[in-house]
This record gives sequence, C-alpha cells and structure tokens, in this order.
Amino acid sequence: MTKNRIRARLRLWAIYNELGYIPWRKPHKAVKREEGVYMGAKEAIPFMNNDGKRTFAHLLLRPGYMMRDYIMRGKHEYYLAPFTALLVFYSVFTLLLAVVQPGSVRNDFTDSLLDGINNVNAFVDSTAGNAQRGRIVKSVFKTISQAVLVTHLDLYPEAVDTPWKASLAAIEGDIRGKGIPVFLGNFLFMWMALAILLHKYNISFSGAAAASAYVLCQFCIFMFLALLLSFGSESELGLLVMGALLFIDLRQMLKIGNRQAFMLTLKTGLFYLAAALIFYSLIGIALVLFAIQRV
Repeated sequence: MTKNRIRARLRLWAIYNELGYIPWRKPHKAVKREEGVYMGAKEAIPFMNNDGKRTFAHLLLRPGYMMRDYIMRGKHEYYLAPFTALLVFYSVFTLLLAVVQPGSVRNDFTDSLLDGINNVNAFVDSTAGNAQRGRIVKSVFKTISQAVLVTHLDLYPEAVDTPWKASLAAIEGDIRGKGIPVFLGNFLFMWMALAILLHKYNISFSGAAAASAYVLCQFCIFMFLALLLSFGSESELGLLVMGALLFIDLRQMLKIGNRQAFMLTLKTGLFYLAAALIFYSLIGIALVLFAIQRV
C-alpha cells in the first residue's frame, strides 16, 4: 500500500513537472470585474498577481520545464516576461538586501580596487626612476580609478564635483535601485555562452536570452533563501550551487541525460569565463591606450 502511494505521488509529480498544473484539479473561478479600466492591488504588486506567483513557484519547483514552456512551447501568457522578471526579482532582492545588510550596497571589491590604485600611485611617486615611465604608470592607474568612480558615482558622492556627474549619479542611483548592476554583467555573459551552446538544440538567440534571464531569476530566488537561512548574514551562492542549478535547468529544458547535461553545464561555465575575460581585457586595453594617449 505504501509503495503504491509513493509511486502515485511520484507519478503526480512527473505530471505536474511536465504540464505545470494538475489536470484534474478544478480551475479557480474567474474574478468578476466591473467594466472599464480596472487594476486591483493584486495585479499591481509584484508576486501578488497570478503571473508573478506562477513564475516564482515554477522557477523554484520546475525551472527547466518552465523555460521549455516559455521558449519552445510559446506559453508566453502564463509567466512574467524574462526581462520583466529580472527587474521585478532583483529590485525586490536589492530592497531586501538594503534593509537586511545596509552596508552591502557599497561594493567591497570596488573599495579595495580604489585603495590599491591609490597605493600604487603613492608607490610610483616615491620610487619613480624614469620620469616618463612614471607618468605613464600614474596616468594608467588614474584613468582606471576615474573609470571605476564614474560608474559608481551614486556610491561615492564625494567624487561628484560637476553638474554632469551629479546627473549621472542620479541616473546610476535609479538603476541601482532596480537591481540592474547586480545581474547585468552576468546576464550578458550567460547570454553569450548559451547562445553559442544552445544553437544546435534549435534555440534562437532571443531564446537563449530568455533562458539566461530565467536562470538568473532562479539564482535570485536561492540568494533570497540563503539570506533567510543565514539570518541576513550571507546572500551569495557558491559556484557548486550555481552549477547544480544550471545542470537541473538544462536537463529539464532540453530533456537530455545527466552526462550530457553535466558536459553542457561545464561548457557553459567555460564559455561564460571566456566571454568575461575577453570583455574585461578589451576594456582594460582601451583604458591603457587612452591613458597613454593622454600622456
């Protein structure tokens, strides 16, 4: 009896994963609305409307199947659009993070980078043997420092000394409040990696973008869970956790075996790393050339 019950539960879970709903459950009654323009509180608040709740639940319980529904089966009306979901998920997460960890908004890596650049400049000033070489080195690090500050003016108000910087700081603050800097770089690199690797599975460039967005939304859910389970002390996901989540996503979405999904996950990580290295190398080369031209 117990074995039959377990088997029935597993069968029910498999049906739910494939369809996204239990077919014999009675549908909810439609909500009657008055004629004219109407938007209730549930439709206006994120995760209170049906699309938001469904997207959250399915990314948690059946993420790869949900991506398959949206990308391959065209069920766009059931879920939040990928980029809308990114903005909603990460804006809520950024708000919670600012409440639970107020000091985390300011990037420790950025602080360390600026401190290191200042130390290098001081070291060059004290040990410069060749004046021309010293000027070039100082110009390079000063250019890098200015580039970092210009992209983080909302976090470093002391660096705002002109009207255009004040305007840029306001724009950056609005963008940061929506959580865009948290996911933007990851999304672009993940998109490039998946666009290359999923092409042979007949997934288009835009389909790869949708998959990348939903993967990052799934990461956001687990960062939120990490924040809760650690009582607000930790919100980062380890590399193994992100790899395991991506493995599940690809296995379910593409309906492939464990070995194939593992190799695809590994390739995605390598392509992601390559895209990031190429991007930051080009940025670094451009900054160095600009600094040398200034000298």
